[in-house]
Amino acid sequence: MANKKEWIATHELIGVGGLPKTRQGLNRRAREEGWQKRRREGARGKAVEYAWQSLPESVKKSLSLRASSSEYTLSTQDPSPTWLEIHRQLSEVERDFVVAFILREGVLTLLKRLDYPDEPVKEVHRG
Repeated sequence: MANKKEWIATHELIGVGGLPKTRQGLNRRAREEGWQKRRREGARGKAVEYAWQSLPESVKKSLSLRASSSEYTLSTQDPSPTWLEIHRQLSEVERDFVVAFILREGVLTLLKRLDYPDEPVKEVHRG
């Protein structure tokens, strides 16, 4: 699937498709793999963007999935019954684990882990 954008800014690539999670790490990877780059127009400093065709296939796939996900529309029905059914299907131990994780790490961390399941998971605290 092709992306509509020909050039992708560094900040849009950080952590995508297994890429490094820092600007420095990303720029190092791009340099080592020979990605085509150019200076970002209108940006201050040394901001660069990378050519779509020079990105690794895993990154292109992740970016394409993100772009296409907006094509789906969700119904406006109340999500409570769905969450209650999910909660009901979990064992008591699973429920306690999920609730404790969300309280400790936050919903955004949970969503990030679901969005990037191939990234290594740091130590999980079960205390």
